[in-house]
Amino acid sequence: MSYSSLWVMDKEFNGECLMDFGNSWLFSPVSWDILLEKYIPKKTLDEKRSYISESMFDRGLFGKLNGMINNSPTQEDRVLWELGNQNIFFTKDKDFIADCIDQFLITNSEFGRNLGDHIQERYSQVANEIRNLDDGKYPYFIFKNTSCDDNVEYWFTKYDEDEDECTPISLDKVDKFVSEFVVVENGKIANFIDNQEYFSTNL
Repeated sequence: MSYSSLWVMDKEFNGECLMDFGNSWLFSPVSWDILLEKYIPKKTLDEKRSYISESMFDRGLFGKLNGMINNSPTQEDRVLWELGNQNIFFTKDKDFIADCIDQFLITNSEFGRNLGDHIQERYSQVANEIRNLDDGKYPYFIFKNTSCDDNVEYWFTKYDEDEDECTPISLDKVDKFVSEFVVVENGKIANFIDNQEYFSTNL
């Protein structure tokens, strides 16, 4: 069974997996389906939809949802969307992020019907682990959606053709776009800085 994981990045921008969460279907896919139903409503009440299945046939769905959610005043929606996009958060904002995770299912209770206690438990677990992060040791964190995708691992790995092996690399040495840093100001997501821009202006 696939799992999701909480990744952290230290002051030298080296990444590591801090912990795993069994069954990756209990967090990001739940958020995606709630957000899809909320921002792009069903055509009929009995029509079953899911973000993953819909996005397989509608290549523009991500852009539609992304634009709508980025313009939403509901911060818990925005935070859960960006967590699902595997963007990079500053650990100094951990309490705000954790509070948004705790609030998400409450705010969207009409869209998350019949989810079961195990879903609430997973949201609480992720929120608590983020709230307990050591921001002195790990200034940044990333929520990795699923073990079926190695994308986050590739941010911190470089393949050496001569040696035919992978070696660790810090994110500031990656010379292509891989993710965005999420800037939070006054209890709101205020901006995004892609990794290349962030390291060109902050190092």
